[in-house]
Amino acid sequence: MRSNYFILLALAIGAISILFTGTVIAGGKWSAKGTFVEGCSCNPPCACELTGVEMGCQGVGAMEFTGGSYMGTDLTGAKITYATTPGQWVRIYVDAKDDKQKEAATAFAKDYYKGFGPVEASSAAKIDISGKNGRYTVKVDDGKIMTLVTEPILGGDGKTPLVHKNTKSKLVVDFKQGKTVSGMFSDGERKFELKSSNSYFNDKVKSEGTLE
Repeated sequence: MRSNYFILLALAIGAISILFTGTVIAGGKWSAKGTFVEGCSCNPPCACELTGVEMGCQGVGAMEFTGGSYMGTDLTGAKITYATTPGQWVRIYVDAKDDKQKEAATAFAKDYYKGFGPVEASSAAKIDISGKNGRYTVKVDDGKIMTLVTEPILGGDGKTPLVHKNTKSKLVVDFKQGKTVSGMFSDGERKFELKSSNSYFNDKVKSEGTLE
C-alpha cells in the first residue's frame, strides 16, 4: 500500500510538471537589451515615464529586444508595442519568432505595462521598427493599427539629444528626448492621433528586475 501511494504521488507530480511545461507564469525575473521609442499626446516632457502616470495622456510605444529574457525564456528578436490611455486601458501587440517567445514577451508586456492601467487586450501582430538616433518609424500591421514617426530634440551642443536620467521607469531608466512628428492608433473602438508632441527613446536599453 505504501509503495502504491508513492507511485501515485510520483505520477501526479509528473502530470503537473508536463501540464505546466512551457507555460509562462505571470511575474518573475526579467532582463532587457534593445531599442525603445514612444510617443504621446503631451507637450515635451511628458511626466508619465519620468515621475508618474499623468491622466489625460494618450500614447504608443515600442521595444525591440536585442537581448534579454523573461521567466527564463529568451526574448532576443522579439518586438512589443503598446497603446494606452494611462489610468484607463492598455493594449499590447507582440511579434515573436515562435509560440514560446510570444507567450513570454506577451506576459512580460502585460506584467510591465499594467502600471499604465488595465490591460484589456493582447494579440500577435506584424511589427516594424526602423531608423536610428531618435528618428524612428514604427508600424503595426503595416500601419493599419499603429504608426509612429519621431525625431530627436537636441541639447545645448546642437549635436546630441536632451537626456532625462534616474527616472521612475524600470525598463528604460534614462530617456533621450524626442518629438512625435506624427502618429496614430486605431483598433476597434480605441482610436487617437498624435502630432508635434512628446517622444522618448533609448537605443541602448540595458536593464533588469523582477515583476510581480
